[in-house]
Amino acid sequence: MGSYNSFENNKLTFIQKFSVFVFVFLYPVLVSMYTMLPPLIGFVGYVVITNMSKNKFLALSAMLYLFNLDLNLTLPMLLSIFVIVMIYIFLYSSLKLLIRCHVCLLFVLMVLIDFSYYISLFLYDFMFNTSTVIGDMLLVYYIVVDIVIGLFL
Repeated sequence: MGSYNSFENNKLTFIQKFSVFVFVFLYPVLVSMYTMLPPLIGFVGYVVITNMSKNKFLALSAMLYLFNLDLNLTLPMLLSIFVIVMIYIFLYSSLKLLIRCHVCLLFVLMVLIDFSYYISLFLYDFMFNTSTVIGDMLLVYYIVVDIVIGLFL
């Protein structure tokens, strides 16, 4: 239970802030170069949703990560942030009341964020006749690794 509370602390040390800064600016570049690294959209979306009202630094840095990821992977701009904010506005309060288990809430939010984001990407591709994302087993790999990393942290 202590690992889930670490994202809810309001005070971060300099080392923690520096590591968040390095992650926000370095990991999206690595994801764009190495396709086996997952983009971690669900986990970062969970960090945004849970820290929106508690820790502004983590929420804004996670949004900056998503923006940087959109730039590096040539994804539609701000679509990930839009999907996460819509989930926060319309579903998070109801899910928080229904699901009392932190691990279960984490799992449900990450699956919901991943699937709604990738469905919105497929809809974007269909509407504008582009090929932003390809629906293959690599996409399933991204979702599974994202959820596993989120559950271990």
